[in-house]
Amino acid sequence: MLSLDYCLHSYGELPLEIVLHIYKYLGYTDLLAAGATCHRWRNALYQTEFIARTRVRFTKVVLSDQHSPAEDLLKCERQFRHFLFEDVTLGQVHKLMTFIGRSAQSLNLDNVDLNDKQFYGLLRLLPHLESLSVIRCLPLFMSATFLDSNSCDLAAISSHLASIRELTISQNRYLTDALLVRLTAMMPNLQLLNMSGCQISFHNAIHRRFYPNEPSAPSESVLTFKYILSVLVQQRKTLRTLDFSHTIIGHSLAALCDLSRPDENGEPGLQLQRLYLAGCRQLNAATMKEFLHTQSQLSVLDLSGTVCLNDDCMEAIVQANPLLKDLKINACGGLTNVGAAHLRHLQRLQRLDISNCDGINSGGIVEGIASEENSVLLELNVSYLTICEEAIKAIARNLHELRCLHLNHCVNGVTDEVLQLIISQLRWLRELSLESCCRLTDAALTGINLSKLELNRTSSNGDIYPPPDSFSGSLQSIKISLRSKAEEEIVRDAKRKQAMIAAYEMNLINDEDFEGHNIQALRGLRTLNLRGCNKISDVSLKYGLKHIELNKLLLSNCQQISLLGMEALVNNCPSIEMLDLSDCYNINDQGIRIITEKLQRLRSLDISGCSQLTDHSIDAIIVNCQCLQSLSIYRCRRMYTDIEDRLSGLQTLRNVYMDNINSIENAEIFRLKKRLDC
Repeated sequence: MLSLDYCLHSYGELPLEIVLHIYKYLGYTDLLAAGATCHRWRNALYQTEFIARTRVRFTKVVLSDQHSPAEDLLKCERQFRHFLFEDVTLGQVHKLMTFIGRSAQSLNLDNVDLNDKQFYGLLRLLPHLESLSVIRCLPLFMSATFLDSNSCDLAAISSHLASIRELTISQNRYLTDALLVRLTAMMPNLQLLNMSGCQISFHNAIHRRFYPNEPSAPSESVLTFKYILSVLVQQRKTLRTLDFSHTIIGHSLAALCDLSRPDENGEPGLQLQRLYLAGCRQLNAATMKEFLHTQSQLSVLDLSGTVCLNDDCMEAIVQANPLLKDLKINACGGLTNVGAAHLRHLQRLQRLDISNCDGINSGGIVEGIASEENSVLLELNVSYLTICEEAIKAIARNLHELRCLHLNHCVNGVTDEVLQLIISQLRWLRELSLESCCRLTDAALTGINLSKLELNRTSSNGDIYPPPDSFSGSLQSIKISLRSKAEEEIVRDAKRKQAMIAAYEMNLINDEDFEGHNIQALRGLRTLNLRGCNKISDVSLKYGLKHIELNKLLLSNCQQISLLGMEALVNNCPSIEMLDLSDCYNINDQGIRIITEKLQRLRSLDISGCSQLTDHSIDAIIVNCQCLQSLSIYRCRRMYTDIEDRLSGLQTLRNVYMDNINSIENAEIFRLKKRLDC
């Protein structure tokens, strides 16, 4: 086929099956961009597969049928399945909820100001609901007549609630036994129950105080574990996910052990697949071991922040739960290298978080999860561990399939040599977090030989930089340095920066200077955290970061970054959605103008502590940022002219964080006020 024949065809003529296959690898914003290219690619977004994974989110707005964004959604031809209302005030939304009810399968209400009558009205319009989440909705549960047959027509909503499989009622302080029983009685086939953060009374003395004469009706004043247990008894055949995170559950977990065994009629007991007990500091080792021994089907287990987890518990968990795929045991101070070594026996483990475990060091990594080649593990978090270079090298050599690696605050272990090995071995990485790894330099990200560069540039440009002090036999040439090690390090950093910036500005970096591996090799990288890596300079942004898919970049306290680096960054990484430049004091108004003009997908921008910025930066943000949702401008003291009123013109802005006033967390208030004043 001639090359001319190729020109006669376009991507818009690709078969729908190929377009759908391409879409499987794209995120939400990439799908939106792809759908805007031509009619065929846009029509592909209407396929069931992509509508099923799309969630419509309303955040920090006053919803009304007569105003945007509700008015905009009503004009949409697509029917979505998942909806989230976060920090929302509901006005007249009958048309909106009727539209949502045609296809909605999940509804998440987070900190929504609604009462019981409004809740009944919503449920009547949602006949296909399978998942219901009610989080921090305090007014809703303050009513003692909630779901009371004398106060509402239960028949009208009970049929809609019967199809619900997942129920989340976390962080509701006014939830009581009576309300829980009424709500779950209409949901006979629950598969997920989330009560994390609820004020549950586990002590028998409290139960006796409110129930002196049993049996008695459920209380309207307290939420007790005994009534929760009665709900679990009724739902034990279908229940697969249970979340009691951040509650004071302790010995009461023993009651679930009996519930997990078959009853006298041979009916199966409670067999969970996912269990979340994060922050449950009242748990004891014996009870936890006993319960987990009965749950052999567990695939997800979260024990973050549990004091009782020790090496014996870890060994028991590994033996009793061989099907685990996701394990979170971060901030468990009782765990040591002995317990960490048992992790190598979890052959199906895909995600592991052992960060903040003070008892684990390099030995636990080398003898545990990184002791041999592992092609299953995809995500690993070892942040805040005291580990050396050899431990991280073992991770790089043996865990080739890693997609996500967190090494935050591993100061002693993360060096230029180690990061070079990570880049060469872990080519599938999508997320890399190196916060406060302050030993890293530009050589780690670019593969440039800095010492050779400094030597060559000095000799070829007339000794631009003075040579190191040397002894030539003369007493006059002897110099005694009284600097401390910290001061010497500062001087070395200054010289390094001087050499790199000079080479950068004169475009003196050549191909032969790249002797190592460049972070460009991580072609699919989407998130990079370099906060506190203060030796990283503009050179890394020009010669290292060239990632089309990168959407989250954190450069806080990278104080050597300036306008030169920003000019390269916006061209090399055009898909950035979240950018943190806080305390990068070399960033100026021109840099912000370039960022806002070029990064069209920017949704979150943090420029706190950038002391050179003025009101001109605010003007650039207002004019250029069409998608910005969050803006932080703490300690930008040269910005002071009517910031609130000026930012109110940004239609998408939801969060503003700044000095001297309470954080503005609802830009819709400004627009609503302006409409009322007209």
